[in-house]
Amino acid sequence: MKNDIEKIADLIEQALNNDEDACQKILNLYKGRIFSYVYRMVRNYHDAEDITFDTFIKCFKALARFDASKKFSTWLFTIAHNTTFDFFRKNKQEYEYLDERHAVKDDFVQQYEKKRKMEMIDQALAKMPALDRELVILFHKEEYSYQEISEILKIPITTIKPRLHRARKKLRDLVSTN
Repeated sequence: MKNDIEKIADLIEQALNNDEDACQKILNLYKGRIFSYVYRMVRNYHDAEDITFDTFIKCFKALARFDASKKFSTWLFTIAHNTTFDFFRKNKQEYEYLDERHAVKDDFVQQYEKKRKMEMIDQALAKMPALDRELVILFHKEEYSYQEISEILKIPITTIKPRLHRARKKLRDLVSTN
């Protein structure tokens, strides 16, 4: 049985040979995560759809330049990050953050407390600088490593570690003051 890295490498090779089925499989594997990431950044469903679509167009156009020694998802998230920033520059918008709030709980009190806590986190994140917000999202929500975040954002790991630490502390402080 092939591992995931080999499967992706095979799909990329097939896509480079104009195999539409392989392109569709790559799209299906990653579109949910990319859309979720972008949506949490722009907080608008239609804009997130457009940015996700643009991300995959750029991905397939640049697929021949993908370095197979790197992780494909990291490369794809870099494209999504850059496409989202292009959108912000074009529309002169700031980052926004949205987390899933629709988890169903049996206990009304627990559901209310969770919703209140998520709102407090959203409010606190909205007060943070854009890079700090993005670091928190990539590390805690998308579960990327420092190395992967470094590759996505094109900033050194030595900058990411202390910045993320300070961002978490600031987030904690902002949430506790609400």
